Amino acid sequence: MFRSLVNQLGSLVLAIVLATTVWVVATNDENPTSEKWFPDALPIEFTNLEPGLIVYRQSVQLVHVRVLAPEATWNQLLASSFHVIADLKSLGAGEHHVKLQVETNDSSVSITSIDVPTVDVQLEELKSRVMDVQSDVLDSAPPGYTFHTPVITPTQVTVSGPAVLVDQVNEVVADVYLRNSKTPVEREVTALARDPLGNLIQGLTITPPTVNVKVQVEQRVGYKDVSIKTVLKGAPAPGYWVSNITVTPSSATLVGSPDAMAKIAGFVETVPIDITGATADVTRRAVLSVPEGVSVLNNEGITVQVSVTPILGGQTVRRKVAVQSLARGLTAVVSPDTVEIILSGPLPDLQNLTTDDVQAVVDATNLAPGTYALKPHTIAVPDSLRVQSIVPDTVQVTISGTTPAPSATPTVTSTVQVTGTLTLPTPVFTPTATR
Repeated sequence: MFRSLVNQLGSLVLAIVLATTVWVVATNDENPTSEKWFPDALPIEFTNLEPGLIVYRQSVQLVHVRVLAPEATWNQLLASSFHVIADLKSLGAGEHHVKLQVETNDSSVSITSIDVPTVDVQLEELKSRVMDVQSDVLDSAPPGYTFHTPVITPTQVTVSGPAVLVDQVNEVVADVYLRNSKTPVEREVTALARDPLGNLIQGLTITPPTVNVKVQVEQRVGYKDVSIKTVLKGAPAPGYWVSNITVTPSSATLVGSPDAMAKIAGFVETVPIDITGATADVTRRAVLSVPEGVSVLNNEGITVQVSVTPILGGQTVRRKVAVQSLARGLTAVVSPDTVEIILSGPLPDLQNLTTDDVQAVVDATNLAPGTYALKPHTIAVPDSLRVQSIVPDTVQVTISGTTPAPSATPTVTSTVQVTGTLTLPTPVFTPTATR
């Protein structure tokens, strides 16, 4: 009986093993596993770093892992599915060789290998220093202006990071550029740490990262900024007008004695610019008219452009309507036989129009005898002019007459009779009547 129970138990175990084997084989057939490198590089995470220490250097930043997983799982894997861990527990300042461990939150995934199994790290003491912020103006004030020492808020920042880097910091700076500003400058500037040679030190944390820098910009005594007023001489040609005046730059800096400067208003005039008879833009190097004892700092660089534009106007012309493309043998009568054409454009071009410049026509292409309502259009209009309308916009065209019939083609008739010998009769021509 005992032997029978053993035999039955053995059979049951064998059945379970066989069933499990069949299930595994079936599962693998439906969702086979594959082993390959995960495509994304993974960052190294440092854990258990001792208080007061910081990772200063590491030999490797990113690693790749080889993964064994079912095919259905591969499509769902993300970089966040893995954690590459470097455990720094009980490690002090200095250089260390640390083994990397890869963890995953998916139980169906196995890590078979890692391309870089270890990382070399250098741990340094974490250090902080409170330092004053210095600011310099890196360019010059505009001519006739000066600036004061920059005012910084806050005046101090905290520099934190590896002691080996913090000890190299010689100064924290927040320099500014005026960029030709003639008014006070105020900007948020990033604070930078530099070594004794002026080199920028990376890898440090500066709190706060930016400071407010104000620079007072003032005009020097004996200098004055004034706008430039253009004085013109003469007038453009008839039919033209001055549409714009552009002065570059629009202001100038004057220098002189305080008494002389006090007598100058907020502008200075140019020496008159002659535009007599101009029909196009006039560009001149401007000379400023200033009192004795006063000079201009940038007199050589002032340009005046006077825009001369044709006066736009309108004009109505009357033109006889011509018929185009009328078939041979036909005549046409247009009613009314003239139309009013309303034009707009530069006044000189309108005044110089001739009867050949603008013509009114209707198109009679493929029209048979009859009466038609056709819209006239214009031809030979100068490019500078625009046709606003044609009045009336439709005319009656009566076409009469007959078109010539096509020429007749002779008909050739021939008969071939075979009676032992070949006989060719004389061809008979039958003419077609022509109207």
